[in-house]
Amino acid sequence: MSPIMLIQYRNPAAIGMFPRLVNQNTAMQAASPAIESARLFSLLGIGIDSLQVLAYVIMLMAALSVFISLYNALKNRKYDLAIMRTLGASQGKLFGIVIAEGILLTFVGAIVGILIGHVAVYLIGTSTGGTATLLEALDLLPQEAWLLAIGVAIGFVAAVIPAVKAYKTSISQTLSGN
Repeated sequence: MSPIMLIQYRNPAAIGMFPRLVNQNTAMQAASPAIESARLFSLLGIGIDSLQVLAYVIMLMAALSVFISLYNALKNRKYDLAIMRTLGASQGKLFGIVIAEGILLTFVGAIVGILIGHVAVYLIGTSTGGTATLLEALDLLPQEAWLLAIGVAIGFVAAVIPAVKAYKTSISQTLSGN
């Protein structure tokens, strides 16, 4: 392993000149941490942007999945909802039940997703030789509250159409089998 030195410059002109002189005139290699980290982030920027687009696509697919799940559940429970109406449940109550189901489904999904993400960060950290502890990996970020809020909003939006369908359910037609 080669020796490593950290050099502090006395004047701003040396920031550009000294690394160039070292690289041209010696067998050593000079690298400025600020320049190299900026270069690294510019290289990773495309990957980070791609991951964000992928995350949005996954969230859209999750919303579609919740919508399809609630819609199919509504079709399977149409008779049950009609019975609830005959027992005194209002249209608004059925609407609220379907909305609550969508919100609960995405809320639990978001919580489980955040927990899986934190466990994955911990496992990746330990497998790559990092010193992260489980408590550090479980440290919640403020952005995760936004993830939770967006998940609940997706559940609400995905549940609106099935809830309206439940609201408009005709008791007589459903119970007669038409």
